[in-house]
Amino acid sequence: MKVTNVRLSDKIIADTDKLAKRHGLTRSEVIRQALTVYTHLVENVGTMLKPIAFQVQPGQISYTRKGDVTILKIPTGHAIVVGSTSSGAVGSKSMDEVKVKGKILGKFLARVALMDVVATGAFPVLLSVTLGVEKQPTGQEILDGIRNETMVLGLEPNQVVMENTEENFATVQTGAGLTVIGFANEEELRLGKTRPGDLLVAIGKPKVGEEVIPAEVKGEIADLKNVMWLSQKKFVHDIAPVGTFGIAHEARMMAYAVGRQLKLAEKSSLDLAKSAGPATVVLITLDPQKLEDLNLMLQKPTAVIGEIL
Repeated sequence: MKVTNVRLSDKIIADTDKLAKRHGLTRSEVIRQALTVYTHLVENVGTMLKPIAFQVQPGQISYTRKGDVTILKIPTGHAIVVGSTSSGAVGSKSMDEVKVKGKILGKFLARVALMDVVATGAFPVLLSVTLGVEKQPTGQEILDGIRNETMVLGLEPNQVVMENTEENFATVQTGAGLTVIGFANEEELRLGKTRPGDLLVAIGKPKVGEEVIPAEVKGEIADLKNVMWLSQKKFVHDIAPVGTFGIAHEARMMAYAVGRQLKLAEKSSLDLAKSAGPATVVLITLDPQKLEDLNLMLQKPTAVIGEIL
């Protein structure tokens, strides 16, 4: 008999000791029996060692679209969530229509796509950035903004951000695209959770173009931290960042997704048809009894804009 040293985590050791105490065995005996059983299983069912995901066939993957997000469900109980956004004629180039610093553009590019993915209940694991500008100096400024926004979620930019820039031709106008890939357990996805009687609540005010930066300074628009916080609250059912088509359009899509009717508020402090630009508004559904809790915990403008019938 040979002696073998094995490094185990504190949790495994604690669990092993519980089993040993329960059955009147030593720690070594529990580990020996566990390895014996495992070895027997592997010899007879070799596929146990192969990750289930690699046995999935393309035809087994189901695809669902939700706005700018695609959800790929695989029969392992997991889901891959892909979100994307783009921008043109916004930046610091001579022919840009809206003049903003590269870092600002990068921040909002990342924010929009990350908010879309996080709103589904998935956690982002990769950002692919494609820029129609040179790396230095314009591209780097945009990338700096993107990297800073990823850190809001605790991500390491050097690990999760891929980049590609235009180095062959000089450009006079800014073009940018960003794709975010997220991962989730299927049961944790926030899709179709809205219930009859839920209120539709808009967080933030719709802003577009040159309105966005001043509104952010005033704390009037939704941001990535808000979406992350909302995604962790069980009393929040569905979450939908609002963009170009406005609050009313997104509200109708939320109702349609669960096969229910929508009753919009007759009067609202918000322009429900106005573009919300780079996701300056987040629309959620929740139980009416939780509205006060939401207002107490979330330090952003909120407005009830309708009800799910």
